[in-house]
Amino acid sequence: MINFLIKPSVRRDIIGKPKGAQIKVRVTEKARFSRATGHMIRFLAGKLGVAPSAIDVAFGRLNVHKQRQIKAPAHLSSVFQVQTTLLD
Repeated sequence: MINFLIKPSVRRDIIGKPKGAQIKVRVTEKARFSRATGHMIRFLAGKLGVAPSAIDVAFGRLNVHKQRQIKAPAHLSSVFQVQTTLLD
């Protein structure tokens, strides 16, 4: 499980630095009708080398604080490795 803090409606999609036990993710999509959440899932799937269906929403579908379970990512960025260390 990875905790995210999402910021919608920004200029470009980016995975930011950890903030406490969360990772900041900024997405270009507006926060309407779960579009930002769906966009974030597709963005993360591309970065992690998994299908969007491999990212489960555990908490926060309609909230800026989100918790995701990612099944068998092909590769993790250094930000995610820091997050995993924080959770252990």
